Amino acid sequence: MAKKQRVLVVTNMWPNEADPSFGSFVQDQLESLRPLGVDHDVLFVNGRKSRWNYLLGIGELRRRLRAENYDLIHAHFGLSGWVARFQLRVPLVITFHGDDVLGRPRKDGHITPMGRFFKVASYLLAPFASAVIVQNREMRRVLRLDSAEVIPCGIDLELFRPMDYGEARRVAGLDPGKKYVLFAYNPKEQRKRFDLIEAAVAKAREQLPQLEILQVRRKPHSEMPLYMNAADVLVMASMIEGSPNAVKEAMATSLPVISVNVGDVVDLIYESDGNYIVPRDVDAMAAKIVEVCRRGERSRGRKRLIPYSMPATANRILEVYSRVTRS
Repeated sequence: MAKKQRVLVVTNMWPNEADPSFGSFVQDQLESLRPLGVDHDVLFVNGRKSRWNYLLGIGELRRRLRAENYDLIHAHFGLSGWVARFQLRVPLVITFHGDDVLGRPRKDGHITPMGRFFKVASYLLAPFASAVIVQNREMRRVLRLDSAEVIPCGIDLELFRPMDYGEARRVAGLDPGKKYVLFAYNPKEQRKRFDLIEAAVAKAREQLPQLEILQVRRKPHSEMPLYMNAADVLVMASMIEGSPNAVKEAMATSLPVISVNVGDVVDLIYESDGNYIVPRDVDAMAAKIVEVCRRGERSRGRKRLIPYSMPATANRILEVYSRVTRS
């Protein structure tokens, strides 16, 4: 039997009382590694609450390393990686997730000052990690790091599965006479382009008066399959993405996806029935929303997600861990 590995995870994304969905993909990934012999402790750096927590995190990191022996440290997000790099004794794996490498653009396409800081910080840090994981090929290109592994975050295909549409609507308390466009992000984040989705839905409503936007956020991750099964379509208009889990989770529940070409979405939904790539244009998005809602059929892209399942992703992560600890 292979030796168990002890990993300290440093992350600024983790489910908490204020937002039980925040960083759930990190938590899910760690749990998927347990059956493969990986034990982990978590150092949550709550940067949302205070930027000073990154400095405090360095002290906590060193305290943990004095108290425990770890085979490696796995940092999620670039700023967490900087906290984790303030030591040289333990090998460091960094997973970059998207805007830490690509920046945070406003809706006009210009990167915010904080977004530029993220990009520069991640670019400078990446060469000093023992291994780097990114979500898509564009991120690897921006980092100029050919050795970076492209391993998108996996999804739980047992949790995200098709349910009865009518029953899901009843449990979610949705109006059976409405058509719902699901939006699962913070509408205030300009890079998610909620304004574009609002405009597209408003135009589509000229032909479908019963159309509404269903905003679902700050919900426990375990509740998301219900809303995805109860909605009629997921629309994504983001300026940047890594490998958007919302798209993968929607496909797993057979919820149709309409998305702009962003992140690895083209790879995800290529030639999958009921899912569509559209220009970042109100008219084009509205027309496809009307088409999908009138057809009223679920999508058929679930089989494409087998390489993105939690077990498949966990095995790829374990390969990175094993390579790092051997070397």
